[in-house]
Amino acid sequence: MTNRKFFLKYDWLTSLSFLWIWIVAQQWLTYTEPVWFKETTSLVGRTLIIIVMIEVLLPFKRIYRILLECGIILLVLRYTLIEYDVYMPSGEGIEYYISGYHPYIWFAFSTALICLCLAKFLTTQRRILVFMGLNIVAMAIIDSFSSMILWDEVAWMVLSLMGWLVSHHFQEFKKKYPEGWRNLIDYPLEMIVHIVLIFSVIFLLGVNMPKISPILQDPYSAWTGRNESVGDREKQPEIGALDVQPTVSGYSNDDNKLGGAFEFDYSPVMTVRSAKRNYWRGETRRIYSGTGWENESKETNKYDDVVVGQELKQATTSMLQTEKVQQTMIFQNSNEFPVLFGAYAISSVQTIEGDEDMRGIQWKDSQAELHWNTASKASLYPKTYSITSEVPIVPIEELRKKSFEDLYGDSNEKEYLQIPDGFPTRVKELAKDLTESAVTPYDKITLLQTYLQTNFEYTNTPNLSLKKSDDFVDSFLFEIRAGYCNYFSTSMAMMTRSLGIPARWVKGYAPGSQPQMDEFSMMRPEQIDPDSYRVTNADAHSWVEVYFGPYGWIPIEATPGFTMPTFSGENSVDMDEKDQLTSEEGLDKAGHNSTYWGKTLPWIQGMVIAVITVLLLWLGYIGWRSGDSLHFLIRRLRMRKKLTPAEKVVIETERCLRYLHKQGMTREKHETLREVVMKWQTSAPNLEPSLSSLLQLFEKARYSPETIASDEWRVAQKIEEQLKVSLRAKNKR
Repeated sequence: MTNRKFFLKYDWLTSLSFLWIWIVAQQWLTYTEPVWFKETTSLVGRTLIIIVMIEVLLPFKRIYRILLECGIILLVLRYTLIEYDVYMPSGEGIEYYISGYHPYIWFAFSTALICLCLAKFLTTQRRILVFMGLNIVAMAIIDSFSSMILWDEVAWMVLSLMGWLVSHHFQEFKKKYPEGWRNLIDYPLEMIVHIVLIFSVIFLLGVNMPKISPILQDPYSAWTGRNESVGDREKQPEIGALDVQPTVSGYSNDDNKLGGAFEFDYSPVMTVRSAKRNYWRGETRRIYSGTGWENESKETNKYDDVVVGQELKQATTSMLQTEKVQQTMIFQNSNEFPVLFGAYAISSVQTIEGDEDMRGIQWKDSQAELHWNTASKASLYPKTYSITSEVPIVPIEELRKKSFEDLYGDSNEKEYLQIPDGFPTRVKELAKDLTESAVTPYDKITLLQTYLQTNFEYTNTPNLSLKKSDDFVDSFLFEIRAGYCNYFSTSMAMMTRSLGIPARWVKGYAPGSQPQMDEFSMMRPEQIDPDSYRVTNADAHSWVEVYFGPYGWIPIEATPGFTMPTFSGENSVDMDEKDQLTSEEGLDKAGHNSTYWGKTLPWIQGMVIAVITVLLLWLGYIGWRSGDSLHFLIRRLRMRKKLTPAEKVVIETERCLRYLHKQGMTREKHETLREVVMKWQTSAPNLEPSLSSLLQLFEKARYSPETIASDEWRVAQKIEEQLKVSLRAKNKR
């Protein structure tokens, strides 16, 4: 049997439905791990692959395929259970053999049966649409009413739906128009490439769509109304716990056990109106426990009542110049926080909920925190308040020259050098080795910062299976080597302390997004406030403040992808002028800024490059196949209609005349084509046959009532080639 006959006889279009079913099944299979044993998930996945490969690649009779599938499934079942130490081969008889396969054999054969039944049942366009629609809706519901992000899974579902509809369309075409199908498969390459081209364009459009954060609160957050889920979320759900939702981003209440994974929650927290972009500082921590930062009891701290408009007392004096920044915080949920947020350092409070009643507001000068004292005020956490901050202008070049003696000769901040007993020696040695080349504290801080930002990966799902050390910092620096802001900021603080430089851990929110960013592009100009920052739970962040003696506390950013919007005098670049997103929201799982295509995930980069390559190859293929007919496409686009065969003949004639003109054969404006051809035949007798044929074909296309055949324009092309050969022969003589 020839390849063509085999291609016509084998119903490979129907068998492709197994491929689309496999793609759908894979999206659901990823969620079985907390429910099933690993060997069960692996066995089901392998069974699906066996069914798909046999059904798609082997054109045997149904009975033979089923027998082959059963045999291979039994073999895979045996080796899978041996691989996971579930079944150990022995000579104890058939009963032991059968009991060893129970209940896994039922999972394997049930999977095969469901796959075969779905392929048998989903044979019409309506059934395919209903089946895929139900799957996509189910994914959408889970995505909306839980903290799971299922964009990738839905994208794969849509891909399988498109592929399924295409294969079903060709299947129906083959049944209804067998003769047309035989003609169509004479050009399999063109058919396949066109399909790939369409899919590639859709993929490119999808990848390059602007990433817009949700403006409205998602149903899951609105439904649960959770206010306890705050912080970069340090709790990790126990493996196998079915009723525990994955933790989500937000402002944390307890920082004594850092680590774990979280998912980004884009529900809004507040809108900040400020002329300057800043980090919105909340609380600081000074006691590191080895697993996180301890919360200090209120009894051990001194709090002062706040008076409207009065300057707040600062625990440390600073010789830094400052810039006054006014801020208004407008909260968009019912969460309560222990502090009021603002740019560092808050200097005074103007209004709470629009009035000047300061009851319930207390100032903790030792750590520059503005606390909300719910015990003395019955009302809820304020929905809006206005404050003033004195943002330090950092003299970088001046700080670079200051030695330890200059900065810490009379330091009274030794409590911020605390290191717990048993703190790993290798962390201290690493900090010492990294900063050995630097002399001044500022240069040492810069080296630590650079090391953390360039040698570790940002991810919201660190691989905790690599963790062996009991110390949070030690496990991050030497074992996990990937994490989010809590990992970087805590490591920066403790390595800084190990060098004898006071440091404290700070948490709050990154600046958020501004109206001129893409997510606000749909708003009308009059709705945009250029001094407004939209802050979500995904912007929850932590960083470090380092003490520089008479210069006071200066914020330092250690997390890659983030830029601290501080001011550094005349030589600084105002961060408000930079179109840069520096929140957790703008970072993908690899720690890259998702607003720039060049920094997307490596696999996405590879797929985009592959798609662009396909498009370029296709364009090259069109050019190679079309040859001189590419000008038809250009003319068709100009005329905005499909060219007739007669019009193609005229266009080819005009091209031929332009070529002859370049060879020195002139034509006056008043001369008709017949007149100029008669003239050229006299001056170049060797061209007479070709010119006569061209003239006859042109007059037939332009003036004759006779119909021009669909490919008769190619005759004009051949005449042009003959003229070129004749002219080259003439020039050689």
